Amino acid sequence: MIDADGGDTVRLSVEEAHALGNRVLAKLGYTQQEAKTITDHLVSNAMSGYQFAGLPRILAIADSPELHKPRQPVSIIHETPVSALLDGGNHVGYISVDRAAEVAIEKVRQSGVAVVGVANSWFSGRNAYYLEKIANAGFVGIHTVSGAATVVPMGGKRPALGTNPIAFALPGEVHPFIFDMGTSATMHGEVLLKAYLDEDFHEEVGVDKDGVPTRRAKAIVEGGILPWGGHKGYGLSVAIQALGLLAGAKKRDGKVSDFGFLFIAFDPAILMPAQEFKAQLTELLAFIKSRPRQDGVDEIRISSERSFREREVRRLQGIVVPRPVLDRLNAILG
Repeated sequence: MIDADGGDTVRLSVEEAHALGNRVLAKLGYTQQEAKTITDHLVSNAMSGYQFAGLPRILAIADSPELHKPRQPVSIIHETPVSALLDGGNHVGYISVDRAAEVAIEKVRQSGVAVVGVANSWFSGRNAYYLEKIANAGFVGIHTVSGAATVVPMGGKRPALGTNPIAFALPGEVHPFIFDMGTSATMHGEVLLKAYLDEDFHEEVGVDKDGVPTRRAKAIVEGGILPWGGHKGYGLSVAIQALGLLAGAKKRDGKVSDFGFLFIAFDPAILMPAQEFKAQLTELLAFIKSRPRQDGVDEIRISSERSFREREVRRLQGIVVPRPVLDRLNAILG
């Protein structure tokens, strides 16, 4: 088994995970289609090996004050043949950003290139999920997300930046190549899950309310997360926060440090025949994997390989959910 069964976890089949997610989200006020859109994303995350980004995220949605604010349909508020800015209608990003990815695909099919932003939304899930759709349509995708302040600037004590991920996807001959990373030392969803389970990190990835570095997840919730990669990660995070302004981050609550979701997508055929590009990408990745390995290394891995492999295993073995998370989800159902 890919996971060890234990008293602190419960194994669910993929079908059971979908059914549970749909039922809980319906209880939280989402329509059948909205619940399916969110649950499809969360279960895909769990199947790809990201437990914190799976069903536990429903608890973050349930606890968010945004859930109780009015929602409107996702709409396009500014548009050109190659661009669109969407008003997310105060929907969780699993819904609004998914729609933005669809708009990006539509515009690339029409014009060869697209720049699409989403404002007035919150959370975004796993960026690779959206980019996989773009790459499977045959296109190149770049996605950046600025967020509400949860990360302290380098040398600071109080949050000013989001976890600010950046992701790339390139269409491949079998699977797309996808690279998705946050610019914070850990992701906010993982902090929330560990805090809920009263767990610590192995390293000091955040600061407490006094700005003192700490491993304690509950203390990081009250303080902030550290940037990843020293001054380089910090600089990249600021750049992504600035790009979020172009996606309309300030439109939600008038804050320049807030959620802004940006897609840049294009057809590789505007530069070379698409099949030629895919063949060259396959050749490049094979060349990288063929290089001599360090002692004790069985395989040189490429980003996204593990996720695709694990997804296939979990179709048979299911996913594990921490028992306290499952108990809370069932409590929501009443």
